[in-house]
Amino acid sequence: MKLIFLGVCSALSVGYKNFQSNMLLKSTDQKHMLIDCGGDVRNSLYELGYSSTDIDAVYISHLHADHVGGLEWLGFAKFFIDKNPPKLYISDDQRDLLWNNVLSGGMSTLEDQEANLTTFFRVMPIQDLKFVWEKQSFKLIKVIHSYSNQQLLPSYGLLIQGEKLKIFISTDSRFSPEFLALIYAQVDMIFQDCETSNFHSQQHAHYDELKNLDASIKRKMWLYDYNSGTLPDAKLDGFQGFVKRGQSFDF
Repeated sequence: MKLIFLGVCSALSVGYKNFQSNMLLKSTDQKHMLIDCGGDVRNSLYELGYSSTDIDAVYISHLHADHVGGLEWLGFAKFFIDKNPPKLYISDDQRDLLWNNVLSGGMSTLEDQEANLTTFFRVMPIQDLKFVWEKQSFKLIKVIHSYSNQQLLPSYGLLIQGEKLKIFISTDSRFSPEFLALIYAQVDMIFQDCETSNFHSQQHAHYDELKNLDASIKRKMWLYDYNSGTLPDAKLDGFQGFVKRGQSFDF
């Protein structure tokens, strides 16, 4: 299985090809699953030679626009052009919110029918926060990202058992090593979102925090979802490095 980074930048980054941190999984049978589907995903796919036709499935970690803003495009493209709705994997506590709060305004009405989420996507069951895609096991890992009125909003990273390695993708997560220590310890490779700006938003792990992790964790950790500007020397600080747009990993 191959993990391809369509983009590596934060939600607020702007500029030529500074695409949001969405990823593409490619199976040994040449099937493709998006890991999140942000607003610029159609362009980040195009830059690497992909289109909606290539997408067989999509996993959604949480409902911020840099992770779901491209779902309307994908749903319509698969419905009207490809005639092949993709599989959709999303946690039970976000499924209705995805349609009611994010997609229904633009997608609920078709000329000849009242549409819903299942009109555009094959919504797949997730039991005990686990699912299987292309014979590989995926486990949703609840992470601490954003709060609304002091209530933690659902957001999930992914623990994936590949053919060769077990990996963890944080998606969006605050610095919470005590919460993720067991996950960090059991995997072979970590892809960690990482703020690098002078301003600490407190919504993501910041480089200044991550560099204080134990060396055994940092040496299997790749950093992504970073801000525009000059980056610190991640390898000097014991990390694998910062992921570059288009970079891929076999696992």
